[in-house]
Amino acid sequence: MNFEEFVIVGSRAIRHDLINVFFVAQAYNELEMEQSEKFKKINSQIEKAFSIIEVWKELEVFGELPSWQELRTLLLRAKLQSECLSVWVDVQNVKVSTNGLFYFVFTNLIDNSMRHGGKEGIKIRIYSKIEEGDLIIVCEDDGVGVLEADKQRIFAQGFGKHTGLGMFFAHQIIEMMEGTIKENGVPGEGVKFEIRLPEDSYKISNGDL
Repeated sequence: MNFEEFVIVGSRAIRHDLINVFFVAQAYNELEMEQSEKFKKINSQIEKAFSIIEVWKELEVFGELPSWQELRTLLLRAKLQSECLSVWVDVQNVKVSTNGLFYFVFTNLIDNSMRHGGKEGIKIRIYSKIEEGDLIIVCEDDGVGVLEADKQRIFAQGFGKHTGLGMFFAHQIIEMMEGTIKENGVPGEGVKFEIRLPEDSYKISNGDL
């Protein structure tokens, strides 16, 4: 999937999900039920709509031209944006060619650990290594992990309990960078997302920005 195709798919996915969310909200409004229950369900759908719109806003960097950006800086920004106090970043001094989409991938991974990790005070670790010329970036936590049956489905559009878009977009972004992302964690012991980027998508940093 190229850049133009990704924008089209992303736009259609967001539009489709927004329409569904507001349709469900409207349907609940028409049901004959206790008002307190009715408004609770409506508010839940409206909150989901706002979450989808927030994803849309984060993807506004589509139009920016790619540039070489420090991986450590991107990850520390993602850490600061999150409300998780236990995010450990230990990556090599490398730069990645991106227009900001890579930053979205990690804000989404951190957010997912906090939402679906199944415990308070979840610990997240992000580290990297170079293997056979490829840059490997690992994002793992100590939560409940992902069921074997869901390991492939988590990257599908609409899968999940929140917007159903975050992991779908993350997968497409990594694919645009000619890389791969897989979940290799052990169920019950935490998630372990492994991102592999080819040699021409990163370079060793000499510290200049």
